[in-house]
This record gives sequence, structure tokens and C-alpha cells, in this order.
Amino acid sequence: MINYEEALRILSVAEVKVLDLVEQGFTSVEIAKKLGNSPRTVQTHKNNICRKLRVEGRLGLIKWLWKVRNGKNK
Repeated sequence: MINYEEALRILSVAEVKVLDLVEQGFTSVEIAKKLGNSPRTVQTHKNNICRKLRVEGRLGLIKWLWKVRNGKNK
């Protein structure tokens, strides 16, 4: 499993911002408003994040975040 430090290295700055907002529980529409992007752009970032972190969908991303934040990435 990719750890958080490695994720920061492989994700773009925009993807890291989206990842942080996903972790805080914001929807794509809310993230788009906060970042001044369209919801489609946010969805593209989320798809790229999932591909790079090798997880499937929002649920997979949330599980990955939980694991790395709780030290379960060993």
C-alpha cells in the first residue's frame, strides 16, 4: 500500500488539495467551489488520485485515508 509520504510525492499539488478536502468530507461540488474549479475537474482529480494510489472509487479512497491516518499501512 502506498503511504502518505509517497502519495505526496506522486500526486500533483491540485490532487493533494482535493485529497485533503475529500478527507474533510466535502463533496465534489463543495470542493469545486472552494478551489474555483468545475465539479468535473474535481472528479478528474479524484479519478487520477484513485489511479495513482491504486484504490477504487470514493470508498476505496476513504479506506486508504483511514488506513494511512491510523498507521495501518504496514
